[in-house]
Amino acid sequence: AVVSTQSGHYGRDTDDGYQDLYELREHMDLAEYRKDTCLGQFRDDTYRKVPGKFSDEKPTEIIREVIALKPKMYSLLTKKLTCNKAKHQDHTCTESRFSGHSATAKGINRSAKKSITHDDYRRVLATSSTTMTTSRSIRSYGHQMYSIVSSKRGLSSYDDKKYILENGINTLSYGHYKLKPINQ
Repeated sequence: AVVSTQSGHYGRDTDDGYQDLYELREHMDLAEYRKDTCLGQFRDDTYRKVPGKFSDEKPTEIIREVIALKPKMYSLLTKKLTCNKAKHQDHTCTESRFSGHSATAKGINRSAKKSITHDDYRRVLATSSTTMTTSRSIRSYGHQMYSIVSSKRGLSSYDDKKYILENGINTLSYGHYKLKPINQ
């Protein structure tokens, strides 16, 4: 189960992450689970839209894989639980129809995001590399219109708000008291 917050995530190994979330339902808004899906059994309207409660970012999908490069820069592969053509008796959904991908990449132009794939996130994570994105825009300077092409850093696993410890996994925020002996 992975629970995303604005600046991190919480992960744990479990046999049934949805059952675990249901057992923690006093902290969860589980109202978005649709009754006509396999997750409908976990639906609970008690804390619908209550501020401060965690909710499932993808209530109609099962998250199959997450690649998180840094806060606000991650990619999700999902399996959709519903199909709008399933109402027809002669229609059978295939695995390819059920696959979904969504990505968050703060700071990257919307048009540049369209060409970034889940494999791009995987490659950046595996190689600790950085990609570059190119965007085109029209700007006005002094009542003159200009067509501008700009290039900027795209995907990157470098988190400039965290210090990565020697194991390559755990981090500390810059300014943390445990970092002072390391920096001296």
